[in-house]
Amino acid sequence: MIIRPIRPLTLLWIRQGSFFKRIGWPLLLLFLFSSAIYYYQGHTSYRVPLNASVFTLLGIALAIFHGFCNTAAYDRFWEGRKLWGALVWQSRNLARQVMALPNVPLSERQALLRLVISFAHALRHQLRHQSAEAALQRILPQEQAAHYAAQPFICTHLLQDMGELIARWQAQDQISPWVWQHLDNSLQEIAHIQAGCERISNTPIPFSYFVMLHRTVYLYCFLLPFGLGNTIGWVTPIMATFVGYTFMTLNELVDELSDPFGLAENDLPLGMMCDTIETQLAALSGQHFAPAPQPDLPRYVVQ
Repeated sequence: MIIRPIRPLTLLWIRQGSFFKRIGWPLLLLFLFSSAIYYYQGHTSYRVPLNASVFTLLGIALAIFHGFCNTAAYDRFWEGRKLWGALVWQSRNLARQVMALPNVPLSERQALLRLVISFAHALRHQLRHQSAEAALQRILPQEQAAHYAAQPFICTHLLQDMGELIARWQAQDQISPWVWQHLDNSLQEIAHIQAGCERISNTPIPFSYFVMLHRTVYLYCFLLPFGLGNTIGWVTPIMATFVGYTFMTLNELVDELSDPFGLAENDLPLGMMCDTIETQLAALSGQHFAPAPQPDLPRYVVQ
């Protein structure tokens, strides 16, 4: 995610977040094509029978469809943000409850919080289709980390072991059934967050929407010079490229927001949220972990 100060004049020329790397060549091709069409129409007697009113109607329809796809993509981004915000809150709440238990040995309370921290990192790597082994080795003992890394569903096994641990506390009368119920409710909420994230990750926006949106946008942009050349003259390449930049950028933004857990510049900063959980739970339980390696990212980008 790009987190940088908003300065109105600066926003006019910065390239970060503007998708120029991905749409630069299509825009250049559109500009050259528009220039060729304007030159052709100015030096021949034949005119393509298109005018600006046709593109006004098509533009309205395209904008409505674009708005629908953008809303669908942003809903996924917004829900992902709420789920991970809830994970941060539930992790803190569970840590507060666990560290206040007087009859449970400190080592066992610390062990449970290590599992909570490991769960956050494992869920992040699962959603990004990465290996969580390195993160687990930083947080857990070597044998325990190797055990979880070998499991096909790491998050599920971590939740299962957390549930078994608090159940053992209750069976040994270290906590009351009422306290066990509250702890188990917190684990249920964390399991609910996991299921919500998996639903977003595993059920993308139907591919047909992207196909139709991209085809319509590019067809509209490359037909636009035929309608503008008869009315605005030499400004045609500039205006056609500007309109193309607007629609193509929205295309790319919809693509990124539809998968909020990825590694693109506009995706959610899951790494930062995991670091928040790790730092605060470690401080609360009096534990210290080796620092996580920091990726070399562009300025203002947080992952």
